[in-house]
Amino acid sequence: MKLNLFLLIFNLFIIISSLFCFNPIGLKNDFIREMEIKRRIQLQTKIDKPKLKWTEEWFDNVPIDHFSSEDSRTFKLRYLINTDYFKYKDAPIFFCLGDEGGIDDSTDYNGFMVETASEFGAALIFAEHRFFYNTLPFGNETYTKATNMVYLSQDQAIADYVLLIKYLKEKRLVNAKKSPVITFGSSYGGELNAWMRLKYPNVTAGAIASSAPINYFINSPTLSQSSYYDVVMRTYLHYAEGRTFLNKNYHLSPLSQINDLNDAQQLIDVFTSTMIYSSRWNFNNFDLTSQFLPAVESCKAFTSAKTFEQFALAPYYTINMVYNWTGEKTTLHLWNFTKTAVVYDFYYAWCWLSCTKEISPYCARGPPYDVFERDCPFNLTDYFENFCMATFSKIGYTKDYFQPNWIIDHYGYDFKTATNLVFINGIYDPWSGGGWKQTTTNVGSVYNYMTDGGHTYDIHPSFPGDTKIIRDIRFKEKMHIAEWIHQAKLNSNTTY
Repeated sequence: MKLNLFLLIFNLFIIISSLFCFNPIGLKNDFIREMEIKRRIQLQTKIDKPKLKWTEEWFDNVPIDHFSSEDSRTFKLRYLINTDYFKYKDAPIFFCLGDEGGIDDSTDYNGFMVETASEFGAALIFAEHRFFYNTLPFGNETYTKATNMVYLSQDQAIADYVLLIKYLKEKRLVNAKKSPVITFGSSYGGELNAWMRLKYPNVTAGAIASSAPINYFINSPTLSQSSYYDVVMRTYLHYAEGRTFLNKNYHLSPLSQINDLNDAQQLIDVFTSTMIYSSRWNFNNFDLTSQFLPAVESCKAFTSAKTFEQFALAPYYTINMVYNWTGEKTTLHLWNFTKTAVVYDFYYAWCWLSCTKEISPYCARGPPYDVFERDCPFNLTDYFENFCMATFSKIGYTKDYFQPNWIIDHYGYDFKTATNLVFINGIYDPWSGGGWKQTTTNVGSVYNYMTDGGHTYDIHPSFPGDTKIIRDIRFKEKMHIAEWIHQAKLNSNTTY
């Protein structure tokens, strides 16, 4: 037992102490998406800034299918609006493209957009993505069959936003027919933002795409390397004493107990994903109230450990920091989530995107390239059969819905022809590997790299502990926005 414990803790020490010497590669760990949604909701109560009042409104008669003249069905799209700063004719409109995260918490989460609106006198719009949260085209039947879910796609969602912008300018807002529209989006929303700028450049004056992994699709290069991380963990979990030790000292809830070897992969996935999560959110206002770097905090328990028991418990402090960063939980519920939870439906919708067109082949190459369990090369067949079919076959999903090349064919990888589009990526963000990293000679099309930031750091609210680098990047973003608005005002004959 002691030998196996030593093998486990020694390898965990090596893994964690060297983790942030590498650029982590994203893994297929499903709970990260759910954790991010929950984190956004929790952040609402943490932001100590003046609160704007938001009005919930619904945009009627949105086509179920924008691209078929034979389908006349429509639905209502939800959005939030604030016009406190919108005081003069043809003032700008700041429009946030909804993503899988919901819009109620996005008004706080996208603090940069809200704060900047006061400087430009802009109206603020947060549009909800079809099939997420309250915008359910088929009501309670939305998720029940594939023939409904097929209308959940990137191109349909972007077309929704185009129609909503037109409605806002022509009918909803007063004296806004020539108002320049600046769009904002992060992560998946950043992808939508960039694609919308490519496909509908006449609709907007410019776009800020934060942490948008627009190149993270099927032909991303990967290398195969070996790893023994899972074997070491399984060795430890083979023993009853080890399982009891972990269940007790990791404060695992009754629903997330380690009872047998089948639970080994659960703990491996949680630990690995926790480290990825810490990397993605590695900036010094992680919880918008404290000045600490999650990646640095993750290492402290390992570097200070002196005994076998301390080494074995070191991963717990990292897991607890991410899952219990408010400090309110007495036990950790890490797997076996109930499928009736509120978040599940929206996670289910995201999984549909991941099994139709938003298929990102991210995987770990293993040592010496990274410290994670090797699962490269990405296997499309396994992914389709073991994840997509397992998740959606019961509602009529077939291989016809599986379109891994659609993004490449429809939008492409090359953004050299794009104008008035700014990409931002953070050095600690695993998704940055799929970001656009070229600066072109086209007007306003640039790329910036946050050398001390994580996922979507630039679009968060300003914070006293923000570094000079992030303050400079936000200043540059404002300069681009000002130039785009100026261009739009000069070119009054162009439809913006």
